[in-house]
Amino acid sequence: LISSRQLAFLIFLLIPGSSLVFVPGIAAAQDAWISTLLAAGVGLYVLYAIIKLHDIFPGQKISTVSTSVLGKIPGTILNLFFLWSIFLFLLALLFDLNMVLEIIYPFLPDTFSYALVILTSAYCVYKGLIALGRLGELFIGPSLLLMLAGLLLFLPLIDLPNLQPVLSNWKPVVAGTLYVADWPFNQIVIFGLFLPLVTDLSKNKPKLYWWYLAGGLALTLFTMLTIAALGVELVDIYQFPIYEVFRLTGFEDFQRIELGFFLLWFITAITCIIIYYQGLSLLIQDIFSLQHYKPLILPLGLCLLVFAIYMFPNTVEYQWLGFKDVTVYTLPINFLYPTILLIAAKIKQKRLHGETFPITSRQAK
Repeated sequence: LISSRQLAFLIFLLIPGSSLVFVPGIAAAQDAWISTLLAAGVGLYVLYAIIKLHDIFPGQKISTVSTSVLGKIPGTILNLFFLWSIFLFLLALLFDLNMVLEIIYPFLPDTFSYALVILTSAYCVYKGLIALGRLGELFIGPSLLLMLAGLLLFLPLIDLPNLQPVLSNWKPVVAGTLYVADWPFNQIVIFGLFLPLVTDLSKNKPKLYWWYLAGGLALTLFTMLTIAALGVELVDIYQFPIYEVFRLTGFEDFQRIELGFFLLWFITAITCIIIYYQGLSLLIQDIFSLQHYKPLILPLGLCLLVFAIYMFPNTVEYQWLGFKDVTVYTLPINFLYPTILLIAAKIKQKRLHGETFPITSRQAK
């Protein structure tokens, strides 16, 4: 079990950790920061939906709520769609982290780096949610400090004309909003699998919302300052634009500031991978009605290793498949999954005239 404070820290780390080296809303050009702000509202709704579902079905994970309100077969089918969405996003996180590791350690074989990250994550998942919660508490301080330092270092590079004109065309803003809504904000749905394992959620829900908003604000600021520093053209060209901005920073004898940024992104990215690894294990446990999820950890890690190596053989194919095609699938799934369940739960609640639903789920061991 974890506390609401630990879960709030994990929510904060998830948002920038899965997208900090990129500018997700670059489809909106200089208005990418506006798209990020708008997309944060979509993710806020998803967070509200999973918390509301937990209020209606206390003690149940979102995967067991699915079978409770939709029935065994339809609910399981919806869970399988959600399973594939989580799996795809976890693979994307692994590939993103590997691409950054290739910059720092260019001679490190991909198979070795993937295996190292997966085994590290598997160990944390084996230790359970207590270890994950403590990891969030450990990483939140350094992450906040490095983010604040990064934002301050960006200031001398800002060129405000790079952010103009504002809202010159609404269509790119809509496209950017849809993309950022899926990545990273809609990914907050993964915590629907963790809410029943939070000890003091009922009296500390505002913490989750405040830390979510803090993560969205951090991502918006990094997006705005990166475009202001580099301009739209360079942001679109660079593979890791925020990393490139850090390479331009430095003062007096302090150079290679990007190594500090690498530390920031690594600890947030590895936290995201562990969160999704844990969520995937819990979801498979529920779908197949298993008593424990720990026997799944190593086989699931091997499956991730094989898919990570062969699904995205190079960066070019990943950018075409991972950045463009995958979103078409994951966006509706991550948004509609809690929405359908919330609507079905409301209908069932109304039919039963507010009766309390029985707790049927098993707590994850």
